[in-house]
Amino acid sequence: MEPQHQAGWIVAIVAGFLSFVSPCVLPLIPGYLSMISGLSAEQLEARRGRDLARVFVSCVLFAVGFGVVFVLVGASAGAVGSWLGPRIRILNVVFGIIVIIFGLFVLNVVKLPFLYQDRRLRLTRRSVGMWSAPLLGVAFGLGWTPCVGPWLGTLYGLAASRSTGQAALLFAIYSASLGACFVAAGMLFASALRAFAFLQRHYRVIEVTSGGLLIVIGVLLLTQQWDKATGRLIGLLG
Repeated sequence: MEPQHQAGWIVAIVAGFLSFVSPCVLPLIPGYLSMISGLSAEQLEARRGRDLARVFVSCVLFAVGFGVVFVLVGASAGAVGSWLGPRIRILNVVFGIIVIIFGLFVLNVVKLPFLYQDRRLRLTRRSVGMWSAPLLGVAFGLGWTPCVGPWLGTLYGLAASRSTGQAALLFAIYSASLGACFVAAGMLFASALRAFAFLQRHYRVIEVTSGGLLIVIGVLLLTQQWDKATGRLIGLLG
């Protein structure tokens, strides 16, 4: 396995976690967990055996829903990259600039109004429930751009230099990472609420970390150094 592919997987895993804890996703997680499971916050905190099983299945189905959307996005990136072929260096420059701008957006240095225009469904707990969780996951994947957009754009740039299958796998790993966060939050709801409160008090650290990583990745793509830098990194870790 080539080092840049392994590094891409690491980026996808980190991106999934940072998407989950981003300032405009994290506060709404309790509401999403309640909607997809059909359970109240009190029931989620009680952690009864039957309810835990319901939460687990709901979160997995929800992750499958948005995972399908993200994997299709990844496959399209691989197809675009394969089609452009010899122009991949130019594509890296373009994506590098875009990713740097995304990083500056996360750092609140620049404003990108279109990233604030999400398309969330206005649903109640009673109207959704466990078996509608995949549909809500699809809606999440299609409509939630304010915070996951920068990371999706970055992964799209990395995926464009891969085959269609490898690109789809990269987005599948991202989806699995994001989905695992939902599962953990649902299964450990009371503890998750305390963790959420802690993270909300340290949002600036999350923003600086996310924005900084995006800018570094963007610079490496822009300067055509991604493969070389990731090869060295994987070599050091190995």
